[in-house]
Amino acid sequence: MPDPALLDNPVWHALDSLQKALGISEDDAALYDYLISIFAAVETPGNLETLTRLASQGRILGLLTRPDEVAASLDGWDEMAQIPVHQMIYPNPTSDEAGHYGRRLNDDDAEAMFALAKLTEPGPFGKKTGQMGSYFGVDGDAGLISMAGERFRLPGWTEVSGVCSHPEARGKGYAFKLIEDVLRGIVAQNAGAFLHVRIGSPSEKTAVELYERLGFEHHQTMVVQILKERELVQSNLKPGIWGTFLCHCVFTKSPKVITASSIPSPKTS
Repeated sequence: MPDPALLDNPVWHALDSLQKALGISEDDAALYDYLISIFAAVETPGNLETLTRLASQGRILGLLTRPDEVAASLDGWDEMAQIPVHQMIYPNPTSDEAGHYGRRLNDDDAEAMFALAKLTEPGPFGKKTGQMGSYFGVDGDAGLISMAGERFRLPGWTEVSGVCSHPEARGKGYAFKLIEDVLRGIVAQNAGAFLHVRIGSPSEKTAVELYERLGFEHHQTMVVQILKERELVQSNLKPGIWGTFLCHCVFTKSPKVITASSIPSPKTS
């Protein structure tokens, strides 16, 4: 199994290595391009000084940390929410020679992927989120109806994420089969798979059961801390709208879910 300690701070290890080109970094802080992901990270959890300088353009950020490492000193930031999540890992990967069930998605599918995510609300999903890793999808008569893919990629580990299906395509097993496609690719790269499920969401039980059927096990509890740069005053954002922030699949809907299209663009001088 890859080093499990990296999963204590997966976003930092992703942005400091395999996904460095997808964002910007300075010393001990890094964040993704705002069209790719709202996530950011610091090398030393709780120390936001460098991140405050790096993200001084009115960004809304998500920090994924262990519960005992949530940032307490928030100079320049307001906390919108703390969202506990299950972190699950795929401890006994198996490989087979079966072909992919879904179609491998590419840059030409970016608009359709964004539209499906906007309709089904799997969590923050921007117009460039597909650049974070491999995605697979199923097409229907009207276009893309289901997809699953990769989000954080760090040495030895790849996160399964972005799983969603059109309302009319639910209950047909597409999500399960597409996750298998994603897992097949991760195992082929000799990497371990992990994912996150929001604790307390209406979909929690169903989602955990699905992932357990696929072979995932609970690893640890993590917290997503949602921060808003204090100077960002023209916003209708409220903590409650993050209710389904990290629900990957088709199981949960909320009145409003933030996607990259609703996050203010960085200010320019």
